[in-house]
Amino acid sequence: MNKLTLASLALILFASCNLSKEPDDTKAALENGMRGKVKFLQESESFSSISDKMVEYKIPALSLAVINYGEIEWADIYQNANFHDQQNLDSTTIFQAASLSKPVTFLAALRMHSSGEIDLDKNIQYYLKDFVLPQGKQTVENPVTFRNIFSHTSGITPGGYQGYSRNVSMPTDFDILMGNEGVNTPAIEVITPPNKMLAYSGGGYTLAELALQDIFNDKFSNIMKKWILEPAGMSLSEFTQPLPASDSIRVAKGYTYSGDVVEGGWRNQPEQAAAGLWSNATDMAKFMIEIYNAYQGKNSIFSQTDIESILNDEREGHVYGFIVDRSDDDISITHYGGNAGYRTGMTISLSSGHGLVYLTNSDNGGALGNELLLSASQIFNWHHFKQTEVQRTHVKSDVLKGLSGSYKWNNQIDLTISYDENKDQISLFFPNGDEYKLVPIVSENLDFIHPNTGVQISFTMKDNIKSFKLYGQNAIKL
Repeated sequence: MNKLTLASLALILFASCNLSKEPDDTKAALENGMRGKVKFLQESESFSSISDKMVEYKIPALSLAVINYGEIEWADIYQNANFHDQQNLDSTTIFQAASLSKPVTFLAALRMHSSGEIDLDKNIQYYLKDFVLPQGKQTVENPVTFRNIFSHTSGITPGGYQGYSRNVSMPTDFDILMGNEGVNTPAIEVITPPNKMLAYSGGGYTLAELALQDIFNDKFSNIMKKWILEPAGMSLSEFTQPLPASDSIRVAKGYTYSGDVVEGGWRNQPEQAAAGLWSNATDMAKFMIEIYNAYQGKNSIFSQTDIESILNDEREGHVYGFIVDRSDDDISITHYGGNAGYRTGMTISLSSGHGLVYLTNSDNGGALGNELLLSASQIFNWHHFKQTEVQRTHVKSDVLKGLSGSYKWNNQIDLTISYDENKDQISLFFPNGDEYKLVPIVSENLDFIHPNTGVQISFTMKDNIKSFKLYGQNAIKL
């Protein structure tokens, strides 16, 4: 295992909020044992440090918590000193949790349902005071409900939110749902019959947000504080949008892919239920532990029956936004999030109580998050997030050059493959600028893999290598 270099130590700052409950050996193992998704057979495996990865990915700060046996084993915050405009962050610092807001909102609503305050299966129009959901594919017999909204099966327009600059007025929930002037997303519609298909919908969560405010006649942030944040002990978290000045000083400012600070430091998210939670790894770990405790029949703000019931609603590997992994006798749940300038993720095994939470203030944070989850899995022997084992091979330079060009993927998205003559390597470029440097691997076809993520593409030989498959969909050379 590689040791931290002096340069790495100079580039990383550890805030004085280490919550370690065990000796530092497990903490050091993860901090110095970062590895990629792919393990190349017959090759020695190399390791990196968290600090080196933060420098490589241009990530200013990371809030990280490791959960073992249903308790926070340790938590810390890391800063990259390359960012000279970076703040001095500590254990009270908050990040945008992005879509991690959704399961927090749903579990709050689940508690309301159990208490008899709402009915998850009732037509949501019953709870709305002024907003009338436009008639679409819903019917009286098959209405939009809290339950199908939270499970992303409501049929409401799919898509997420991009937030609003801090120097403009935030639209209201009503304006957002209507798609009124000044709103950067379209009006919501029920475009498919409820309960027919799984389709991620931020708009559905905003409809639920409005309904909850109509029910309790209170601000959404107050409702969430009462029903989930305070009961779960998430004392540093809040749904307030925009943040008051007194809390703004606690914010880890967001950064773009290029390493520039987001205009104004961050974007406001009036769509609180979908993307508006401010939090850190410690508080989000407390939330996940409550779910684990309930599943295990231990003391929790949730009931064992409620958690078991929602797990029985699994659809296409998802349950109310969580990705479900069932490996042997183990069951784990995972959720990711992404707002402008922030990337987040959290996972826990409901069987063992092992898990991890990360929040970063960078658009590049997803890459680091993936490696944190994978590395923790290898180090702590989790059942999920396992490495992909492949064998490297060699492809002639003229063949690699011939693969360069523009491709249309799934008849919708433009992808590019370029050849680097100096490195004798091809890269796959996505529309947002993400570059995946590819390595050829032994297979029946002409296959390549991205070592960090395990993403594979496979060229077919039948058409003179004019197309490849990515995530099971064809990309045709233009």
